[in-house]
Amino acid sequence: FSKGTRLGSSPLFLLSLFIYFKFSSTNLNLRPNSFLHIILLFVIIVTVSYFIIRQGYSELFIPFCVIPMLSTILFNQLEVSLLITLASAVTIASVSGNNFYLGVLFLISGILSSVLVLDVRRRMVIIRAGFIVGFTQVLSLFFIEHFRIQGSIRFVILMLNGIASSIIVVGILPVFEYLFKTVTNVSLLELTDFNHPLLQRMILEAPGTYHHSLVVGNLSEAASQAVGANALLARVGAYYHDIGKLKNPEYFTENQNMRTSIHDTLSPTISKMVI
Repeated sequence: FSKGTRLGSSPLFLLSLFIYFKFSSTNLNLRPNSFLHIILLFVIIVTVSYFIIRQGYSELFIPFCVIPMLSTILFNQLEVSLLITLASAVTIASVSGNNFYLGVLFLISGILSSVLVLDVRRRMVIIRAGFIVGFTQVLSLFFIEHFRIQGSIRFVILMLNGIASSIIVVGILPVFEYLFKTVTNVSLLELTDFNHPLLQRMILEAPGTYHHSLVVGNLSEAASQAVGANALLARVGAYYHDIGKLKNPEYFTENQNMRTSIHDTLSPTISKMVI
């Protein structure tokens, strides 16, 4: 194929992915604005890659795995991450002079990084994924070079590339959570910390409600696991579902003395208004 034909094939490839997303959005269970968010992630990695290449730096400096990791954590769906990885790898390979081996290298590292951070709950797991991806990129280049080690600096760059990508993801994840108006498992796990100010208030001011919320959390988590729902989200929701009782905790049964109730001295109308 001529150079013009090869460059022209990239938009057609992206168009085919767009059509796939359009008709499979129901099966992917995406939110209304998710496609725009996916486009934003794609534009970011392509723009950064184009800038790095135009400045004369090696393509190996491109922190490619940032986007697959982010998309997996934010959307919690491997299929979405796979498609954006494929689109990004093909586009960057085209921008860098139709470098087939670069596209393969990024595709391998992108798929692996997506799998490693699926359902991640701790930031250290993301960092560990960066080390594994960096080593895998080095190994992939070793195979691509037919088991020859020429220019060892490239192997060092790829190792550091994987580690740096994971560090970048940990740093910018809260920003994208805010922009996309979503809450990841990492943030949900932080909300289960019993040192959270709201939970600390509940322990001191409404201990009965606090105990009730823990029980509901255990039940919700078990039920969610049984039906394949998000167990962590159910647990967090249960912990905070009665947080409004902190306003007047003594008006609710679980926080009252077993022998007397404050409602005994109130009319039904007043009790209703308070609750």
